[in-house]
Amino acid sequence: MNTFCPDGYVPTPGAIVTAAECWFPERFAALERAVAPQAETKQPKLDNSLDVLARAFSQRQIPAAWQDDRWRHEFEDIGGQTAHRLRNFLHQGMFKVCYFTKDGCHYLPPELWATAEADGVLESGIYWPFGAPTHWYEQRPNYRLFVKQSDLNALLSDQPAKKCPLPESKLPKLVAAMRTYNDKPNRKEQREAVRKLPEFERYHLSDAVFREAERQVPRNAGRKAPRPEQ
Repeated sequence: MNTFCPDGYVPTPGAIVTAAECWFPERFAALERAVAPQAETKQPKLDNSLDVLARAFSQRQIPAAWQDDRWRHEFEDIGGQTAHRLRNFLHQGMFKVCYFTKDGCHYLPPELWATAEADGVLESGIYWPFGAPTHWYEQRPNYRLFVKQSDLNALLSDQPAKKCPLPESKLPKLVAAMRTYNDKPNRKEQREAVRKLPEFERYHLSDAVFREAERQVPRNAGRKAPRPEQ
């Protein structure tokens, strides 16, 4: 299967993972921690816990790390709620899903998402224009489905008051971003620069979260201001 993903797009199973991480941060973080040991046994440059979760949504296969019913139920519940919510937004025309052919980019119509034909389409990330084959020897055209990353970000951060809390698993990335902007003249400007980064714009970065990150990114004391003349 072709695994190429155009720049600026994300496959629909990955979109489910991103939305689930935003809408269910605490529950998602627990799932991610549970699957992390499995991801660490693979090639780190090619695989991580988010990749494992995306494959689980697309292939409907529960990761080996989740042997007990609690994790299985949690995965199915979060995935089902997230896909249902995204499907509602698609039906309302709030964003679109597309696929590519040699003729260009094609968008699935909003009306499709209200029909039984759309069942499982987001999760699988595959669109069969003439229906999935019913026999093993049949060959029918199928296409991978994508969402524009910018559209997904806009959907998830549409209302600032409803921004998602930063998941605990994202704290190392926040620390790295703070180090990148450690040359800013003060903490306020450093925080504002980080808040504007695309990977953090959908999260509510509270002062407490920043303080936790800043403890790992000390700043130089710098020169003291000259004392006023007497």
